[in-house]
Amino acid sequence: MPSQVAITVKKADGTTDIVYDALSSSGGDGSPAVYRQDTGAPAGLPVGLRPVLKLTTTSNGPKTARQMRINYASPYAVQDSTTTLYSAKDRVVVDAIITVPQGMPSAAINEAVYQFCNLVASNQVKQAASSGYAPT
Repeated sequence: MPSQVAITVKKADGTTDIVYDALSSSGGDGSPAVYRQDTGAPAGLPVGLRPVLKLTTTSNGPKTARQMRINYASPYAVQDSTTTLYSAKDRVVVDAIITVPQGMPSAAINEAVYQFCNLVASNQVKQAASSGYAPT
């Protein structure tokens, strides 16, 4: 199993790095590893209004596969000009489950998982997600 470290990704501009700090590591099956985008966030932005990624792993019911649940939430926080308080006006939420059968060879698992992750990171999928429409 991997050790938890901060995750650095590119912003939408393709050049600026954003860091998701490692907040808490998983305590075992069913306990999430939690990351939050604290580095680079506005100083006064409450932590509850910052983007959060949670990764949770468990076995499936018959224990023939491992499942990873991915939960990501990115609030749209705005600051009131009078009170200077922040509030969430809306949020982007992603929930996904990856099921990996334990009977497959590791090379086949690696190939499938890496291809899927690279597909999700492709411009075509990013554009479809941000527009809300599948490619036509």
